Amino acid sequence: MLLDCHKFSQEVLLYSITYVSSATHAFSQEQLFELLDECRGNNLRENLTGQLLYKNQEFMQVLEGEEEPLKFTFEKICCDKRHKNILILNEGSIDHREFCDWTMGFYNLDNEYEHHIPGYSDILNYPLTGNEFQSQPSLAQILLLSFKDTY
Repeated sequence: MLLDCHKFSQEVLLYSITYVSSATHAFSQEQLFELLDECRGNNLRENLTGQLLYKNQEFMQVLEGEEEPLKFTFEKICCDKRHKNILILNEGSIDHREFCDWTMGFYNLDNEYEHHIPGYSDILNYPLTGNEFQSQPSLAQILLLSFKDTY
Protein backbone atom coordinates (compact mmCIF):
# COMPACT_ATOMS: atom_id res chain seq x y z
CA MET A 1 0.00 0.00 0.00
CA LEU A 2 1.47 3.33 -1.06
CA LEU A 3 1.66 6.20 1.40
CA ASP A 4 1.95 9.86 0.43
CA CYS A 5 5.03 11.00 2.35
CA HIS A 6 4.53 14.57 1.24
CA LYS A 7 1.59 14.90 3.62
CA PHE A 8 4.01 14.58 6.54
CA SER A 9 5.38 17.85 7.83
CA GLN A 10 9.09 18.47 7.47
CA GLU A 11 8.96 19.68 11.11
CA VAL A 12 8.10 16.20 12.42
CA LEU A 13 10.97 14.42 14.13
CA LEU A 14 11.32 10.92 12.70
CA TYR A 15 12.40 7.74 14.44
CA SER A 16 13.31 4.26 13.22
CA ILE A 17 13.55 0.78 14.73
CA THR A 18 15.09 -2.19 12.91
CA TYR A 19 14.69 -5.59 14.56
CA VAL A 20 14.81 -9.31 13.91
CA SER A 21 12.74 -12.08 15.47
CA SER A 22 11.99 -15.78 15.14
CA ALA A 23 8.54 -16.95 14.06
CA THR A 24 6.89 -19.37 16.49
CA HIS A 25 5.76 -21.49 13.51
CA ALA A 26 6.26 -21.69 9.77
CA PHE A 27 4.06 -19.16 7.98
CA SER A 28 2.22 -20.13 4.82
CA GLN A 29 2.05 -17.59 2.02
CA GLU A 30 -1.58 -16.94 2.97
CA GLN A 31 -0.64 -16.32 6.63
CA LEU A 32 2.11 -13.94 5.55
CA PHE A 33 -0.35 -11.96 3.43
CA GLU A 34 -2.80 -11.82 6.36
CA LEU A 35 0.01 -10.52 8.59
CA LEU A 36 0.98 -8.01 5.94
CA ASP A 37 -2.60 -6.71 5.62
CA GLU A 38 -2.76 -6.30 9.39
CA CYS A 39 0.59 -4.46 9.47
CA ARG A 40 -0.40 -2.15 6.64
CA GLY A 41 -3.67 -1.21 8.32
CA ASN A 42 -1.97 -0.48 11.64
CA ASN A 43 0.85 1.45 10.00
CA LEU A 44 -1.53 3.53 7.89
CA ARG A 45 -3.42 4.58 11.04
CA GLU A 46 -0.16 5.57 12.77
CA ASN A 47 1.55 7.07 9.68
CA LEU A 48 4.34 4.50 9.88
CA THR A 49 6.33 3.17 6.95
CA GLY A 50 8.76 0.28 6.61
CA GLN A 51 9.80 -3.03 5.15
CA LEU A 52 9.31 -6.63 6.33
CA LEU A 53 11.42 -9.60 5.24
CA TYR A 54 10.66 -13.26 5.98
CA LYS A 55 13.09 -16.14 5.55
CA ASN A 56 13.34 -19.58 7.20
CA GLN A 57 10.87 -18.70 9.98
CA GLU A 58 12.67 -15.45 10.75
CA PHE A 59 11.57 -11.85 10.37
CA MET A 60 13.52 -8.66 9.79
CA GLN A 61 11.60 -5.43 9.91
CA VAL A 62 12.29 -1.71 9.83
CA LEU A 63 9.65 0.77 10.96
CA GLU A 64 9.81 4.55 10.50
CA GLY A 65 7.65 7.38 11.74
CA GLU A 66 7.01 9.72 14.61
CA GLU A 67 8.67 8.40 17.77
CA GLU A 68 5.66 8.05 20.07
CA PRO A 69 3.33 6.13 17.73
CA LEU A 70 6.26 4.03 16.48
CA LYS A 71 7.29 3.01 20.01
CA PHE A 72 3.65 2.26 20.89
CA THR A 73 3.33 0.06 17.80
CA PHE A 74 6.63 -1.67 18.56
CA GLU A 75 5.42 -2.48 22.10
CA LYS A 76 2.39 -4.21 20.54
CA ILE A 77 4.69 -6.05 18.12
CA CYS A 78 6.80 -7.27 21.04
CA CYS A 79 3.67 -8.78 22.67
CA ASP A 80 2.62 -10.61 19.48
CA LYS A 81 2.68 -14.38 20.09
CA ARG A 82 3.49 -15.13 16.43
CA HIS A 83 7.18 -14.45 17.04
CA LYS A 84 9.81 -14.54 19.79
CA ASN A 85 13.47 -13.69 20.47
CA ILE A 86 13.08 -10.08 19.37
CA LEU A 87 16.42 -8.36 18.93
CA ILE A 88 16.69 -4.66 18.14
CA LEU A 89 19.49 -4.09 15.62
CA ASN A 90 19.18 -0.34 15.26
CA GLU A 91 17.05 2.34 16.89
CA GLY A 92 17.10 6.11 16.88
CA SER A 93 16.26 9.39 15.23
CA ILE A 94 16.45 9.64 11.44
CA ASP A 95 16.55 12.59 9.03
CA HIS A 96 14.19 11.13 6.45
CA ARG A 97 12.17 8.00 5.65
CA GLU A 98 13.90 5.36 3.55
CA PHE A 99 10.62 3.54 2.85
CA CYS A 100 8.26 6.49 2.53
CA ASP A 101 6.29 4.90 -0.32
CA TRP A 102 5.16 1.90 1.74
CA THR A 103 3.01 1.47 4.82
CA MET A 104 4.79 -1.89 4.80
CA GLY A 105 6.86 -3.26 1.96
CA PHE A 106 7.24 -7.05 2.06
CA TYR A 107 9.46 -9.73 0.64
CA ASN A 108 9.34 -13.49 1.30
CA LEU A 109 12.90 -14.69 0.76
CA ASP A 110 11.80 -18.33 1.04
CA ASN A 111 10.22 -17.98 -2.41
CA GLU A 112 13.35 -16.82 -4.18
CA TYR A 113 16.10 -18.61 -5.99
CA GLU A 114 18.77 -16.44 -4.44
CA HIS A 115 21.17 -16.33 -7.36
CA HIS A 116 18.41 -15.00 -9.63
CA ILE A 117 17.76 -11.94 -7.46
CA PRO A 118 19.21 -8.80 -9.08
CA GLY A 119 22.21 -7.67 -7.04
CA TYR A 120 22.51 -11.05 -5.30
CA SER A 121 24.75 -10.84 -2.26
CA ASP A 122 26.08 -13.34 0.25
CA ILE A 123 24.12 -11.53 2.98
CA LEU A 124 21.06 -13.34 1.62
CA ASN A 125 22.61 -16.55 2.96
CA TYR A 126 22.83 -15.22 6.54
CA PRO A 127 20.07 -16.14 8.98
CA LEU A 128 18.04 -12.99 9.62
CA THR A 129 18.53 -13.46 13.36
CA GLY A 130 22.21 -14.31 12.94
CA ASN A 131 25.25 -12.78 14.55
CA GLU A 132 26.22 -11.08 11.29
CA PHE A 133 23.37 -8.59 11.60
CA GLN A 134 23.81 -8.14 15.34
CA SER A 135 27.52 -7.35 15.01
CA GLN A 136 27.00 -5.14 11.92
CA PRO A 137 23.52 -3.56 12.04
CA SER A 138 24.28 -1.63 8.84
CA LEU A 139 24.05 -4.99 6.98
CA ALA A 140 20.38 -5.14 7.97
CA GLN A 141 19.78 -1.71 6.45
CA ILE A 142 21.59 -2.78 3.26
CA LEU A 143 19.46 -5.93 3.03
CA LEU A 144 16.19 -4.11 3.68
CA LEU A 145 17.00 -1.37 1.20
CA SER A 146 17.96 -3.92 -1.47
CA PHE A 147 14.29 -4.97 -1.63
CA LYS A 148 12.90 -1.43 -1.40
CA ASP A 149 11.88 -1.18 -5.06
CA THR A 150 11.15 -4.82 -5.81
CA TYR A 151 7.64 -5.29 -4.35
